Amino acid sequence: MLAASALLLTSALSACGSNGDNASHSATASIPSASESSETAKAEKVTLTILTRNTGTSPTSIAFAGLIKKFQEENPNISIKDDSVNDESAFNQKLKTSMATGQLPDLWTTYGGEAFRDYAENSALDLQPYLDEDKDWSGDFLPILDTWQYDDLPGTYGVPTEFYSNAIYYNKELFKKIGEAPPKTIEELQELAPKFKEIGVDAMAIADKENYRGGHLLTDLSLKKFGPDKADELVAGTAKWNDADMVSLLQLIKDWQDAGILGDNIVTTDANTITSNFLSGKSAMLYDGSWAIGTLAASDIADRIGVIPFPSFSESPDYAGTWFGGASGYSLSKELKGAKLDAAVKLIKFLTSTDAFQYYLEQTKGGIYPVNMSVDSGSVDPITQEYTEALRSSTGFKAELYAYDPIAQLADKVRNEVQGLFAGNTPQKTADNIQSFIDSNRK
Repeated sequence: MLAASALLLTSALSACGSNGDNASHSATASIPSASESSETAKAEKVTLTILTRNTGTSPTSIAFAGLIKKFQEENPNISIKDDSVNDESAFNQKLKTSMATGQLPDLWTTYGGEAFRDYAENSALDLQPYLDEDKDWSGDFLPILDTWQYDDLPGTYGVPTEFYSNAIYYNKELFKKIGEAPPKTIEELQELAPKFKEIGVDAMAIADKENYRGGHLLTDLSLKKFGPDKADELVAGTAKWNDADMVSLLQLIKDWQDAGILGDNIVTTDANTITSNFLSGKSAMLYDGSWAIGTLAASDIADRIGVIPFPSFSESPDYAGTWFGGASGYSLSKELKGAKLDAAVKLIKFLTSTDAFQYYLEQTKGGIYPVNMSVDSGSVDPITQEYTEALRSSTGFKAELYAYDPIAQLADKVRNEVQGLFAGNTPQKTADNIQSFIDSNRK
């Protein structure tokens, strides 16, 4: 889901967690000047090949094309051969083929994590020296560069271009009806459920027919209770999926289901139904990602929807600012040399500059971006504004628990087992099934 989710984003904007100072960045930026994004590339004429998924007629793709055109106008010595394809499977196949034949593009879209490790080791340029030397560029990124970093492989092999995260959307009118504020803690969320039930409303119905949402919920609960290191401990084997910590989270999910907090028919209900129920007032909260903002912003109740971070545990306040989130980005080929290298570095800085993201915002009227920048409230929809405010609480981001594990099939296994939990399996059986699968597949 990490890769797929990042590509579904259509609205929301982040403004948090950066070391950079963006006070000078305008929220209604024109196309940035490439001459400001890097040192001047050498005058030698070069051609760069790029492979992204920014193609087609979507506002984001049109904005991307505008940036490429502007870059070439300002750099007539640099030609861009854009081989981008929109379809996910076609993109993945094209990238795999190019790697197998030793003909990787000079710049390409990446999703990081363990799936990217082979590229980092064999094909991608280490961007850390450029990040270190140009703080005006790198200082604005949100703290998500670890998506392209590895403990035993020094360097940073990609930089972010898109960003996603999970939050809770809530119906302000329904909260007023019961006379309560939105929950800040897990305990407060649990106390709200009976009050919503009294007015015939689900507290936070979720859908797990597609099975990724249960995995997201488990991840958020783990991050908020045990912090971001739990994922690393599970990979290292110092923690187990069937130890007391993980079983307690699965038990909490089961308890919420039994208490009616998560609604009915979880396994047979799809995401569209849950969103529709939220918009029609049948549930008070919607647990979903930033990619849902476009739909919510276009609804009749957009001005009545608020956004809050996923609640924290009272006993674990230090992890309140840890969000479930991740990114996609760009990498450069390690085969680049001389003038082509200079040109490629200039291009990647240009495409991932705060000014470029401001341009995306201006053109699309939304979008969630991996940098800290100011937002003119009049230029974006109210849900984007609400999401922006919620993100100010973030101190760090972590992808799904299983995204860091080299066992490629673990994501499906965990999601299927959580779906099985909703269908009637016990928390202990769910945890044991996951750990048994890992024990059988761990190298």
